[in-house]
Amino acid sequence: MNYSEIFHFMRPELTLIVTIALLFLFDLFAPERLRRYFHPLACVLLTVQILVNIVPTPDSGQLFGDMYQYEPMQSIVKSMLAIGTLIVFLQSNEWLRREDTAHKRGEFYLLTLSTLLGMYFMISVGNFLMFFLGMELASIPMACLIAFDKYRHNSAEAGAKYILCALFSSGLMLYGISFIYGTAGTLY
Repeated sequence: MNYSEIFHFMRPELTLIVTIALLFLFDLFAPERLRRYFHPLACVLLTVQILVNIVPTPDSGQLFGDMYQYEPMQSIVKSMLAIGTLIVFLQSNEWLRREDTAHKRGEFYLLTLSTLLGMYFMISVGNFLMFFLGMELASIPMACLIAFDKYRHNSAEAGAKYILCALFSSGLMLYGISFIYGTAGTLY
């Protein structure tokens, strides 16, 4: 495995990480007068990420000891998830312009894109451990999004219930993965 294979097969994940990093830096360092351009910037960056990755590479391969597998169909599924996330971004603009949520705009976009990154990893798994890591990377930011309006009773209650359900299901899944590892001697 060389670095060109990593950049070739993990192109959707790497471009999404660059998108998350650029939005984080803009949220961190942008002056207040430029904050109104956060929504168009997030939509443009996600659109560029979709356009870069919408055409899959024709070959398939494995990385990291077969923990990460790439098939061309996975790139199409990842593009469909990214298009769905773009639709969520477009629909959330009015909600994020409200006075009580305007200061949390950057958090919303970063948490949503982090959830998308976890879903990308779950699509490309070749190993139960990688699936668990992708699921946790998708579910933890989702729990933060559920409890996004922390001063509303319904949002905080839903976030707590989601965390408890995720905790029990993750524990049960880890128990099942350890059972598979104990009986088969492998996580594949």
